[in-house]
Amino acid sequence: MWGFRGSEDCRLGETKWLPKLMMVLLVMAFSALRTSGHIQSGRVQSEPKPKLPPGKTVPIREPSSRPIEPPVRPPAAPTSPSTEDTIRISSDLVTVVATISTNSTIDPPVLDLTDFEIEEDGVRQEIINFARDSSKPVHLAILMDTSLSVAQKLDFEKKAMLRFLERVLRPQDRAALFTVSTEVTLLQDFTAQLNLLSQSARMMRAAGATSLYDGVFLAAEHLRPFDGRKVIVIVSDGSDTTSQKGLLAALERAQQADVMIYAVYTGNFGISQNLRDLAGERALEALTVETGGELLRPRVTPGSQSSEVDELSLSELDRSFASLATQLRTQYILGFYSSNELRDGSFRRLTVTLKQPGLLPRARRGYFAPKS
Repeated sequence: MWGFRGSEDCRLGETKWLPKLMMVLLVMAFSALRTSGHIQSGRVQSEPKPKLPPGKTVPIREPSSRPIEPPVRPPAAPTSPSTEDTIRISSDLVTVVATISTNSTIDPPVLDLTDFEIEEDGVRQEIINFARDSSKPVHLAILMDTSLSVAQKLDFEKKAMLRFLERVLRPQDRAALFTVSTEVTLLQDFTAQLNLLSQSARMMRAAGATSLYDGVFLAAEHLRPFDGRKVIVIVSDGSDTTSQKGLLAALERAQQADVMIYAVYTGNFGISQNLRDLAGERALEALTVETGGELLRPRVTPGSQSSEVDELSLSELDRSFASLATQLRTQYILGFYSSNELRDGSFRRLTVTLKQPGLLPRARRGYFAPKS
């Protein structure tokens, strides 16, 4: 009986507290729901991004609806005719160095722009640049023939050449020394120091054949980068036996480099033409006349005959070099823009004349037009 009664009491207690327990559970559940709703309504995390199909990427920034303005750039250089003219002026100016010689022993008068006239292929050109060139620097390339054909004369040729440099070189001028035999050798690059040139001259030895045209070609190429007056002085009999370049190629390169060529002919003079290298003379004449220079013909003996004869030959050479030095101090530089605007690289003939009688201007006989 006791046990049964306990069970019954238990069931009665369960009946009494079960409604209360249910009420507490409901209150707790409701409270939990309210708390959960409050947290979610106040969250600050961003919404998760939707997943993209394979192969797509998320743009870093959405494009703006306003059109994008191009970046500001400095204005482009004008393409007006004035700009084109400036380019043409800097590249197409034709310069002509004119040397003045007279038919008398008096010094030539001082000239100005109005005394000169220039024609290109027979058409008069307007001279716009003018200067007396004696005040401007000069670059000299000396080509000394050291082949076996001039072995007997080499010593007094060296002396005459060095005296010429002493006479003509100023602090602003530069000279380079080449030897021409089978090979062309640069003994001394451009310098104003006579002692360096003299030291190089002492190294000269006669040997081999003659590659004179190669020497002219290489000297012109060496002078090409410089501005102002550019002069090649050849001391040779003009004979060429081993050059890779021909006479016309050497002349063309000198013309392209705006180089004047002077030559001191050291061949033999005599009653018989057989004693003279006429082909060598004609080659030197072509090189000098076409570029506005001059072929000087001192009476030079073969050498080593006697000290008196050699001294006479040295005096003859000295006079020729003195004449060359005088010419380099009586030059004028003229500039014009060709009325022929074709940039075809063609060769154009030039004629320079003076209005004053008795004055003979010597200038290059042509130039190569620019080529686009």
